[in-house]
Amino acid sequence: MKRSVTARLLLGAISTVMMLSGISLAQEAEKAPAFAIKDVINGGSAEDQRRFKQEFGVASSLTANPTAAWFHNFTSRALPTAVIPRRQPVMPLDSEIIPEIGKVTATTELGEMDLDAFLNHLKSFAQGFIVVHQGRVVFEQYPGMRKENSHMTASTAKVFVGLLAERLIEEGLLDEQKTLGDYVPEFRGSAWEPVKVIDVMDMSTGLDPIDAPEHFVNPDAVITRMVMAELGETHKGKVENMIDVMRDAKAVSKPGEHFTYSSTATQALVVLTEAVTEQTWADAFDQRIWSKMGVDGVLQVHLSPDGYALGHGVLSLQLRDLARFGMLYTPSWDKVAVEPIVTPQILARARVPYRSREFYRAGPSGQKFMERLGDFDVRSAGRQWDAVWDDGDFFKSGLNTQGIYVSPSTDTVVVWFSTTWQSGFPLTPYLRAIVNQVFREM
Repeated sequence: MKRSVTARLLLGAISTVMMLSGISLAQEAEKAPAFAIKDVINGGSAEDQRRFKQEFGVASSLTANPTAAWFHNFTSRALPTAVIPRRQPVMPLDSEIIPEIGKVTATTELGEMDLDAFLNHLKSFAQGFIVVHQGRVVFEQYPGMRKENSHMTASTAKVFVGLLAERLIEEGLLDEQKTLGDYVPEFRGSAWEPVKVIDVMDMSTGLDPIDAPEHFVNPDAVITRMVMAELGETHKGKVENMIDVMRDAKAVSKPGEHFTYSSTATQALVVLTEAVTEQTWADAFDQRIWSKMGVDGVLQVHLSPDGYALGHGVLSLQLRDLARFGMLYTPSWDKVAVEPIVTPQILARARVPYRSREFYRAGPSGQKFMERLGDFDVRSAGRQWDAVWDDGDFFKSGLNTQGIYVSPSTDTVVVWFSTTWQSGFPLTPYLRAIVNQVFREM
């Protein structure tokens, strides 16, 4: 019973499926249940929380409701979890609040309003929002969660997986021009074998699994079966092995031709990382990244029953620590880490200068991301980031409106947690408006 509920949850929450659905956010807003996100800030009574665990499934994961809000804030109560502790002394972030940020105005499907009004709007379902500039917190609100609580990242987790792979490239353990078959014996003889690491990093495998509604509703789709296998669910009366399921992916185009958003690509990076390091993904991330950061709290790595990190979409941490992760890509990295983690080479690759506008627009995913961002000037995407602009800024989103926006040139990071409707990220129009109006024009 519990496994079935969890499998159905991840089927909906694995990625940014709502970004690809085309459903009107305004329509969903009309149907959104009337509850205040702060009502579940403490998790609820013991009876409430048992009910949340039993009720949770696809429908509740894709809409704003108390059950989804509970799961986002208390994921470790629902899934097996590896906990990575803080290993360095806390490196406190100074605060120097800039009230003007709250007055930045944008138009979303809730209407035109400033950021302060949006975050406190009943139907924004915003839970936390932080802006960091030059290493200082310049805006911070928690309308729907406790500051010290961890929250699920959803697909924002993908850039954590991407950065760890980047570190392995820096160490010489990975060559991005080699193929998955060169490193992972289990992928040999499958469509994954000839796919280069660089094309897995950039969501351009040329394989058929796609994070899209028509795939998720098909119980025989590779993406669906992968999630079921991760959680020990039966498919046609049999519990499948995750890698065996991934081996069933079929080539439909040439790798590297276009951007096609797929959580299987991220999970392939998890498997690849474990193959070359001979460590669990959590241990490898701890050694190379988390242990070097002066974070406030722990990183929760949520797991399948057989121990695979759900790196494609299910990590949890405090919002300030998500901001610290983003700061690794900025000139203020030394305010959050004891040594550089994002090298100049990693930063240059994050801007994917080798991927064109056509690469982003030719596939099934780029156009939908631009529509949800309300910005059609995105240049491309890659290294597990959803969007990269000509000015060098980059963005990653997650189901129900989680995300991170990094502007290295202005030394700015924006991070947020929410529990919104299924169809999009209603606060995204504020991101570049904040950076461009408040910091780029300084």
